[in-house]
Amino acid sequence: MLRVFAEWMSQQHLPNLHEVTDQQLDRYRQHVLRLEASTHHKSHLFIAVRTVWDYRGRLPPHCRLNTHSPWGGTPPARLAAAASRPAGTENTTPRVAAATMEALLDWSLRMVEVIGPDIVAARAELDQLEAGTHPSQRAFDGLTSRQRLQVFAADAVQRGHGLPGHPRRNSQEQPRINWSQLARMLQLPQRQVPASLQPVILDSDLPIDDGSPVGTITGLVQGHPWRERPATTQELPGLVSHLSVACFVIISYLSGMRPGEVLNLRRGCTRQDETTGQLLVAGRYGKGHARTPRPTLGDDPWERTWVVVRPVHQAIALLERLTDGSPFLFPSSLHKPHAIRPADRHARRTGEMTRDLGNFIAWVNATFHRLDGDAVIPPDPAGRIYPSRFRRTLAYFIVRRPRGLIAAALQYGHVSTTVTLSYSGKADTGWLDDLAVERLEAILEHNKHDHALLAAGEHVSGPAATDYRDRVVGAHRFAGRVVNRVRNVERLLQHTDPSIHHGDGMTCVYRAETAVCRTSRQDQGLPIEDGPLEAECQTGCVNLAYTDRDIARLGERLAVLNAAADDSMAPAPLRDRAGAQAEQIRAVLNRHQTAPKEGRTP
Repeated sequence: MLRVFAEWMSQQHLPNLHEVTDQQLDRYRQHVLRLEASTHHKSHLFIAVRTVWDYRGRLPPHCRLNTHSPWGGTPPARLAAAASRPAGTENTTPRVAAATMEALLDWSLRMVEVIGPDIVAARAELDQLEAGTHPSQRAFDGLTSRQRLQVFAADAVQRGHGLPGHPRRNSQEQPRINWSQLARMLQLPQRQVPASLQPVILDSDLPIDDGSPVGTITGLVQGHPWRERPATTQELPGLVSHLSVACFVIISYLSGMRPGEVLNLRRGCTRQDETTGQLLVAGRYGKGHARTPRPTLGDDPWERTWVVVRPVHQAIALLERLTDGSPFLFPSSLHKPHAIRPADRHARRTGEMTRDLGNFIAWVNATFHRLDGDAVIPPDPAGRIYPSRFRRTLAYFIVRRPRGLIAAALQYGHVSTTVTLSYSGKADTGWLDDLAVERLEAILEHNKHDHALLAAGEHVSGPAATDYRDRVVGAHRFAGRVVNRVRNVERLLQHTDPSIHHGDGMTCVYRAETAVCRTSRQDQGLPIEDGPLEAECQTGCVNLAYTDRDIARLGERLAVLNAAADDSMAPAPLRDRAGAQAEQIRAVLNRHQTAPKEGRTP
């Protein structure tokens, strides 16, 4: 129990117990309440700390807690029972750090797209061997047990195959034949090789494999097979669990669904709207006001649909192949029958998924390696990753990195559209609230950063330079106000958002009346966005400004364009296009250098 407290002290840079004050203990309580653990377990974590305090008289001064009474003598059971969060207050669920989430999602997608098909195929082959329907077993039809063993041994000698074995715990351990797997492969009675028939195999002098391989390896990671040899029957349950976790990460993170809503998804839940072509997932409401039964087009009053992106459908399709025989995509057990919670009537629990998430991350880091020696999936500064953190992390990425690539040209901007469609007009507004708060926080951070650079002397040029400085200064002067309800966020955004959008090598000081990207779409009869469109930005727009940051980016691009324009091996049209773009950038750089410098911003 004290290990949790010690790890927390290390994260807080507290080397001695004497530095732990009442304020620090309150922070530790919040840390414990966020853990995915039972209330009983959390109360024991508090009891452990109090026990250290009880023994203070027998400890040296630097090992005594700096408090008269931990948590004012509040009983541990009451400490562990967190009060429900009032409506509209801050969401204290920590986001997953960007580096951790990007790596976790990347490897989850690789599991589904590259590694998963091999695992599913191996699982299907093992099921066929168990059922006696594998094509290799046809050669044993009508044969006695001895004849089957003789045919198998002769064929293995001819093909150079080995005998199924048990995994070796170390290099000194003698190889052992996995007789039960051999009996399964040959469909012998009682799945056993009688002792009287074992000499047929022992006398063949066949090598014994390290484990009992099943399936083949076809998936490639960075041009190489993801493992050197096929998975064994002993490894397969763990690999199936890792694949299930990867699918959970993709579905949960890219849909905005709550953990319970994902875990209770059933087979056949994917849909496609015939009119719009949107990809849908049909599930059940998780919590909140949406839990009120309502009339639906179907028979289930709890049913609802989410608009999703293609990787979610791909993950569900793989799960349906993986969990054949259970109505749930995430059954309570993937391998052995569960006596208390049968897989045909119960889904996996959130706490179990949290444990499996940790196992999956540990497996990836142990199996795959970076050239620099760092962990493939770096640890998260906030501690253990649990499912409820994905939903808030997605809101952060959508706001901060709308053009960030998730996979194969799929961007967070696209995910934002689909997830928002799932929640627009619904009584469950939690997702939209999270998104609004993230936008407010991002705008405040950008405003502060822009003002700090202006105050430090950052130069700004371009037709909208003056407007840029005025808006940055105006936003900085806004002192802010306390936000105690999420519904006030949108109102506050109107006062704090200067509508300054930093793009790739340029900054848009957006004004709808003068935005060329807006009038261009209007002239073409296309839908008009409520904001700038970087893909249709034109250098002649009067909304453009160029900061020193933009000029540095343009300088990098100019070097690339100059090289392309001087490439004698390139076609003439491409060289001419690169030369024209380079000339436009040089003009912007020259105007920035010759524009008058402003004084420091107050």
